[in-house]
Parts: sequence; C-alpha cells; structure tokens
Amino acid sequence: MRGNRVWAEIDLSAVRNNVSVLRRQLRPDTKLLAVVKADAYGHGAVPFAWTAIEAGAAMLGVGDSAEALELREGGITAPILILGAILEEEIPRIVEYDVAVTVHSPDLLPLLEAEARRQNRLLRIHVKVDTGMGRLGTSPARAAELVHDVLGRTPLELEGLCTHLSSVASGNVAYTREQIDRFQGVVDALQVDGIRPPIVHALNSVGVFTFPEAQYDMVRCGIALYGLDPGIFGRMGVPLQSVLSLRTRVVYLKGLPEGSYVGYDQKYRTDRATRIATCAAGYNDGYPYLLANRSAALVRGRRVPVVGTVTMDYLMLDVGDLPEADVGDEVTLIGRDGTDEIRAEELARRIGTIPYELTCGLGKRVRRVYVATGAAVTYPGVVAKREVA
Repeated sequence: MRGNRVWAEIDLSAVRNNVSVLRRQLRPDTKLLAVVKADAYGHGAVPFAWTAIEAGAAMLGVGDSAEALELREGGITAPILILGAILEEEIPRIVEYDVAVTVHSPDLLPLLEAEARRQNRLLRIHVKVDTGMGRLGTSPARAAELVHDVLGRTPLELEGLCTHLSSVASGNVAYTREQIDRFQGVVDALQVDGIRPPIVHALNSVGVFTFPEAQYDMVRCGIALYGLDPGIFGRMGVPLQSVLSLRTRVVYLKGLPEGSYVGYDQKYRTDRATRIATCAAGYNDGYPYLLANRSAALVRGRRVPVVGTVTMDYLMLDVGDLPEADVGDEVTLIGRDGTDEIRAEELARRIGTIPYELTCGLGKRVRRVYVATGAAVTYPGVVAKREVA
C-alpha cells in the first residue's frame, strides 16, 4: 500500500473459505468456535472475528478478558468465551459485557456468583477438565464436584464442559485417544447424575479432521481458520487458503564489490560484485532475526536471498541476479507474488518454530490492510486486492 513501509494484507475472503471448509467437516448440529486470541493470531481480532461470524462461526474464543472487551467494544455481539484464566479484578467487566468464562477450579466461583447477583445477570460457565495437557483445568476425578458447585449457584449457568488435546497436531494418536477417553469418562459420569451440559467441546483444528467422532457439540478452531498448516492439512488435501501476506518495500539500493560485508558482525560476505537492497522491515516488525542468511523474499515475482543480519528496522536482500530491482519495489516476505509463494510454514521450519508464532509476533508498525480477493466480505474498510499496491 502506497505510503506504507511494511504491511500485512489480511484476505478476508480466505477467512470465509476456511470457515466453510471446516463447517463442511462438521455434523449439522456441531457448532464452530473461532479462536481469535492473540489479536486473532496477529491478523487483527475485530475484522477477523466479524468475518468468521458472518461466515458461520457460532462463538468466539479469546485468551483473556481484555481481548473479549475489545471485541465487544468493536461491535461484536456474538457469544464470546474466555478460554484462559481470569483474575478477580476482571470479573465485573466480564459480567457486564456478557462474556462466558472457563472455570478451572472452585476458587473464583463465590466471586463470580456475587458479581452476577449484584448485576442481576446470568453468567455462562464452561468447566474445563485437564485430561493430559497439564496446564489449566480440574482433574477428571474432581470434575463432577466442580460441575455440581456451579449448578448450585443460581446466577451461574453451566453452559459447557471442555478439555484441551495436547498432541493432535504432532500426530500422537495414542495419547490423544487417552485424553478423549478420559474426557468421555467425565461426560458419562455426569450423565449418570442426569447432567448434560449444552455445549461439550474438545477438538481443535487438526482434531476436526483426525478425530471426527469426538466433535461433540462444538469444536474450537484456530490455525485452520488462518490457513496455517502444522503439516497435516496439506497431506490430507484440505483446501484451506492462506490469509496473511507480509510485505515491505525496497528503500535503498547499493552496489558492493566482491568481498564486502553486509550487516552486523560480518556474518555475510559477498562472493562476487552484487547489489544489495535494503528493505524497511526488521525484527521489530516481527521478521525473525534468525532468518538472516536462511531465507528468501520475493521481488518482482522472483526469489532473492535475505543476507547479512536482520536488524531492528531493516533487512537486506542480494538482488545481484535481478538487475531490474529498484527502490520502491514491493517485497513479499510472506505470501504470493506471481507464481511463487513463501509460506509462514516454510520460514518457521527454517528456524525451528511454528508458523503461528511468526504471525502472532507481527509488530505494531505493521499496518493490517483488509482485502477481498474472492467471496464477498462486508467488513467496513475492506478493499479489493487491486487497490492495495
């Protein structure tokens, strides 16, 4: 986008596609919760949530109360569930903004009950069971006790029962099956007591495709909505579309003779006379320092290597084989240019991380530009792709 040094294009048409792909995998009575925590994995929470709900998601999942309030203040009226832990001081706003909470222990139940009574509101509760993640949640042995505690507090409404599967994406089928079996044991024990929470949920994005029998009443999907692949969707032929592209511009070009150093600490030395393009994106913008001399970018549809060191504000490209490269050229760090594409997954593999760490780490200087390239999108401010350049 003209005037921008570094920007992310968020294709909301791709979001709609990915919601549709997921919904086609679900039973008619299974709901889809769109996980939009961490500013929608760096994509921008309000526009992403708006589009996901419009495309058919039934609920939104956030990490904490601040994220929930951002959605409400952004005009989102759909049901919201805080998936993480809450603090005592957050309770009044949570009740006021009609946000459901996940309860992991009985500790805050008296305070939740008191505040719901004070505001004369119902507060929706999801009880979380730790079946093997070891992070948040009550034990399977104590789950029924916690459920009964919630049911005994009139202004609290038991809306859901959930767990989190730790190893679906890594393909550990045996451990995932153990977790599902433990969770089903809790569901069965409650049913013996005549209790069946309206929304039972366990599966994440990968689980939707690999453990369809455990869909229950709702699934919670994050990475698939963003078109990110932990290594499974592509092999299964799942037609997800990448949502985010990261772009910058060439701001300076210089010729260097053979034997010249580029960047801090002499980490790259030219092996010929060449041209170096300095681009206006660095690790402050979320492009990892570790990608220097390990990755490439696209300029005029061609791959060129990232060389030297990735600095706070800039990175450098060797464009010696691209004589037409010029100041002002658009540089694609993540995304497609012409027939080639650099995916976040490719960059993540090069430095031993996961693709959503890259998107979550995009800095405040990276302007999010919302585009539509296919399916109709009604989010205010969305532009056609042709208007970006």
